[in-house]
Amino acid sequence: MKRILVVLMVLLVAAGFVFANGGADAEDTGDGSQKEVSKELTLYHSHPASWTDPLIKEFQERTGIHVNVVGAGTGELAARIKAEKEAPQADVLWGGGAPTYQGILDLLQPYEHPYMDDVSSWSRDPQNRWHGSIMFPMVIIYNPKLVAPEDAPKTWDDLLKPEFKGRIAHADPTKSGSAFTALTIQLAVKGGNNDQGWAWQKAFVENLDGKLLGSSSGTYKGVSDGEYAVGITYEEGALRYYRSGADLEIVYPEDGTINFPIPIAIIKNGPDPENAQKFVDFILSKDVQSRMGELNNRTVRNDVELPDFMTPNDSPVFRPYSLELLENTDAKLQRWKNLIMGK
Repeated sequence: MKRILVVLMVLLVAAGFVFANGGADAEDTGDGSQKEVSKELTLYHSHPASWTDPLIKEFQERTGIHVNVVGAGTGELAARIKAEKEAPQADVLWGGGAPTYQGILDLLQPYEHPYMDDVSSWSRDPQNRWHGSIMFPMVIIYNPKLVAPEDAPKTWDDLLKPEFKGRIAHADPTKSGSAFTALTIQLAVKGGNNDQGWAWQKAFVENLDGKLLGSSSGTYKGVSDGEYAVGITYEEGALRYYRSGADLEIVYPEDGTINFPIPIAIIKNGPDPENAQKFVDFILSKDVQSRMGELNNRTVRNDVELPDFMTPNDSPVFRPYSLELLENTDAKLQRWKNLIMGK
């Protein structure tokens, strides 16, 4: 009986060791010793699970690395990274627009992945602190049961019409990276980050009539469900609902939208940096990027073609993207907050 108890205690101690080390493996270092190799990755994530979950699952199956997914709006995740800067809790941030990443550049780890020559150079931070994982134009959507095609908005200016007051689905740019991308695009198209651009933004906020959604996923859902007549959202969500037969039509604003890169970034001093690199490599590989089109996303790779149902990148609706659009992130957010507060 004593022998059985001793064996059980040994097994329990061994199990506790494995649990405490997060299921870490050991590998030879080449000098006869071994080091623990983590099989964990914590991902801060704001993309829809509908298309990212299968990719995350595939990564886990290929590598044996378990991905702990923490989902929230990109703005909220960026705030969390700032709050945790003394002891980072995550390894990778994925989702939301590049402007949000500009606000936390000092908290991101530079990394040159294996596909640098195959990915559009303009789609990444010049110091490689973030890399575009897909391209992400913002579009206008409307519910055809509530808005006739001839009355549908065709430009950003059309969203200022009185008939759309209080009927526009739009997320809060302080919480949603894609909504902040929309703000950046609107400023660029309507005069710039200056008094002219913000005068237009003031009129737009007034037409929102105090209605703001907590996340960008609520925009296409709210429009297709008939809660809102029109909305502003990212192309992937709009295409996904449109192709599924939902009550939703897509408009690429005639006065212009921009193919913004949607980054993926390694968080500086995260717990598992090697696994973070493996995840970035996986997402940017040709294998995965070749499937982005059917997932309603625009690839960032030069050697992968867009599907036929996507508006071509050379369409006149697309204005040039430049890194200058990413400047003054914090100042833009503060000016937006002032508008909402009526200042």
